[in-house]
Amino acid sequence: MIGYLRSRVLQFVPVLFGISFIVFILIRLIPGDPAIALLGTRATPELIKRVHEQLGLDLPLWRQYLHYLANIARGDFGTSFFYQTDVWTLAFERVPTTLALMSYAVGLSVLAGIPIALLAASRRGTIADEGIRLLLTVALGIPSFWLGIVFALAFGVVLRILPISGAGHGGFDTLRHLTLPAITIACALTPILVRTLRSSLIEVLNSDCVTTGRAMGLARRYLLTSYLLRNSLRPVVTVISINIGYLIGGTVVTEQIFSVPGVGSLLIGSIATRDYGIIQMATLLFALLVVIVNLVADLLYRVIDPRVQL
Repeated sequence: MIGYLRSRVLQFVPVLFGISFIVFILIRLIPGDPAIALLGTRATPELIKRVHEQLGLDLPLWRQYLHYLANIARGDFGTSFFYQTDVWTLAFERVPTTLALMSYAVGLSVLAGIPIALLAASRRGTIADEGIRLLLTVALGIPSFWLGIVFALAFGVVLRILPISGAGHGGFDTLRHLTLPAITIACALTPILVRTLRSSLIEVLNSDCVTTGRAMGLARRYLLTSYLLRNSLRPVVTVISINIGYLIGGTVVTEQIFSVPGVGSLLIGSIATRDYGIIQMATLLFALLVVIVNLVADLLYRVIDPRVQL
């Protein structure tokens, strides 16, 4: 296990290096000039040139990238053009909010997905199963940004049940503020989770171990927990780990809709202002999250099924 963890951690380095290079090049291909975004459209050419020299934007791309890597090696991720503060501090202080939102959304998706999948699998081919499949198909076609606006309008403006902006001040207040964004993200993830878990449950229902358990007269609740769910947990972990990029994308959009002060909303705002340092920092944080989630998923496979060899 230790050797496996060591090899996986070492693999993080080339992955993050490759992502940093791709992002570094792509964001500089975006139309627009950071100096103009910082100074305004009425800035003189002389002033723009001076800002380019101060920010190092007048250097060739390869030299800019080498300077960027050298600074990272010293623990310096740069300074924000727009906020005029350290990029690491600015981005890292928003990480807990984003992680809390994503965890909340995944928790809601699992809590809603498991009972629905159990119902659909246990009543395969019935009206209930067909209705659930139809509802999931419709849910997959609904854009997250539109659903978020509808939730904000219905529960925040009309009914005034839940807040529609901000992240609260900790504890239950934060939970209330993140409820609508988390539900919006969960509505996009749950259909994928239910469809995969339903197929896995149907396969387990037809397996010899379940047939033997029924023949032994085991209670239905015991069959569900010890036979069905445990043998179907691996697909749940797989779905979440595979769709972590999709989950991050939904989080970025949802944070912007509900004005949640997370890394996603910071990334969207920085793209508009061409704040290269924040874009690179936010992208690296999301990339690191993806590789960590995949590592945790591999370890969970071992916990769920000891027969799995890492």
